[in-house]
Amino acid sequence: MQHQDWLIPLVIKEEIPMKKKLLIRLIALLIWLGLVIGIQPGLAQSGGDETSRLFLPLISRMVEPVWLGPESADVVTIAYDRRVEDRIYLGTWGAGVFVSEDGGLSWKRRSYGLDNLYIQRLVVDPQQAGVVYAGTYGSGIYKTSDGGWNWYPINQGLMNGAIVYGLAVDPQQTNRVYASARVANRGQPPWGGVVYRSQDGGLSWQTVLQDIGGSAEQDWVYSLAVDPQTPQRVLAASHEHGIYRSLDYGGRWAAANNGITDLSGRAVVFDPRGSTAYLGVWHRTGEFKTLTGGDSWILQQKGLEGAKVYDLTVNPLNPNQLLAATFMMNYSETERGVARSDNAGQVWVKSGLQPYFIYTVAVNPFNGNEVLAGTVDYGVFRSTDGGKNWTASNRGLINATVTDLLVDPLTPQVWYAAMGGRGVWRSMDEGSRWEELNDGLGEAAVYALARDSENPQRILAWTSAGWLALQSGESRWQAVEMQALGLKRLVDRPLTVWREPQPPKPGFELQVDEIESIELGSLWPTLAESAYPQEQSLPGLKIFSVLQTSQGVWLAGTSNGIYRHDEEGGWQPSGLRGQAVIALAVDRVHHEKMAAATSSQVWLSRDGGDTWQTHAAEFSLTNIQGLWFDGQGNLLVSLSGQGLLRLGLP
Repeated sequence: MQHQDWLIPLVIKEEIPMKKKLLIRLIALLIWLGLVIGIQPGLAQSGGDETSRLFLPLISRMVEPVWLGPESADVVTIAYDRRVEDRIYLGTWGAGVFVSEDGGLSWKRRSYGLDNLYIQRLVVDPQQAGVVYAGTYGSGIYKTSDGGWNWYPINQGLMNGAIVYGLAVDPQQTNRVYASARVANRGQPPWGGVVYRSQDGGLSWQTVLQDIGGSAEQDWVYSLAVDPQTPQRVLAASHEHGIYRSLDYGGRWAAANNGITDLSGRAVVFDPRGSTAYLGVWHRTGEFKTLTGGDSWILQQKGLEGAKVYDLTVNPLNPNQLLAATFMMNYSETERGVARSDNAGQVWVKSGLQPYFIYTVAVNPFNGNEVLAGTVDYGVFRSTDGGKNWTASNRGLINATVTDLLVDPLTPQVWYAAMGGRGVWRSMDEGSRWEELNDGLGEAAVYALARDSENPQRILAWTSAGWLALQSGESRWQAVEMQALGLKRLVDRPLTVWREPQPPKPGFELQVDEIESIELGSLWPTLAESAYPQEQSLPGLKIFSVLQTSQGVWLAGTSNGIYRHDEEGGWQPSGLRGQAVIALAVDRVHHEKMAAATSSQVWLSRDGGDTWQTHAAEFSLTNIQGLWFDGQGNLLVSLSGQGLLRLGLP
């Protein structure tokens, strides 16, 4: 009998709920017992003449994957569970939902059942612990009844492909839920905006408001709020038409913009004492306040002039304190952060995090001094003094996309990660800990990294602001002219430039709703013309990744598999025909070991690319962005919105 290793396919999702884990272990135990019992007669009949052996399934060869970070995230929405102290739900752009059970000090991913990991809004049932609604970008609404362990869609009555912006629960009758959504388009009206109401906890939905601004506009609603003392009063903040109000639990609606001079509504929130509400607007006007449930509004902008307000929150334990999440303050493109008012919005002051775009601010309902702020790119920040001082609190929060990775060939334990808008991060210990390395980058997005082969002490970065260089021993990036680099000096490692199309981040969605993939020729225009062989033998193919082996052989990952080029034979097919191969990697120590990736599958070759076998790991609900080998021969995989993974090799 020939021994065969049995490798269980690994689906990269997240933690399996405890009950499911126990069930899986029980089933495995029963199968094992059945096998053992089933061979006993054979042992008895053998009379001991033969040594009988039982080959159990072997899974020890599959090393568990290890998440390496970096720890960071686009944190779009934060919601406290009012029934469980220290439990917080956090929605990210591309990595689903995370939960903290220690007041925001650490986070664990809980997205089992979510088929869409782009979360726009979370709202918690104020009376039932563990009941949460999640609005997604393009897949409607999901619900959990067990604190995030299991999610299921609740879209009966919603439009197909609903982009959900607003969610609100009636605090007195929590089966009554409101939602606002629109359809995807390319940045022009009609927007297809609709407000829905559910009377049965989301099992079914009915349209209650549409055609805001007329059928040609069909504007959408960013934010919904229910008066906690008079729940028949509901306010909706629309994108370009200000406030709409219902006085009968969402049955009928009418514009309520008396006194509002800026109709670009983004956030509306009630004071917990009722009747008083606040509206944050986008067109740099500030904030409006009503004392009459929306009958009339007054402008309050002292200290908030020139601000783009994306979210507002009222401290439930100190209702005179307001906190605003902004994308701009003082008309400055580089000044934003959190703004705070301690007198019900009359006067605002800067309250920290000024370098960051802020999506959301949330106050602990059990301790009004504890505040969390969700940012674009940089995760969550935590304050314990009411928003005056902040510290990053991202332990366990992995939502970054590594667009490129450079393993230092001189010191392989040192890694440099390009992270798009998050800049460059460096690890000195093979991914265990990371630090920002962004001095001199400004707000440039970093796409790719390379070591200057003629000056090994210099690292080069291709960014949205052009080429930048970092000299060894220095900490600041400097601009460098492309012509001064020498093209061949850059191609000392694989170039992976394919990017999975992603929806635009909240706050940036008015350009388009779909981002096109980037091809090699557009990201590395000069390299694509002269850095690798350009014979016309690959017509009609998109080239996503190229590398050159130590033997001088070129490999190209294309829209129709892998192609190989050498000086004698030109370009020839080399496997995976029919697959879009978006990344390639070669082990610089063991040159015959290579890896290739489609968007959801890794392939391995141990003979220089002559033959390929699939890796057992399968990636669900995310997309592979790049592949690299570290200095120890381990394979590193970048996943869209989920950081860097060290993948065990069989």
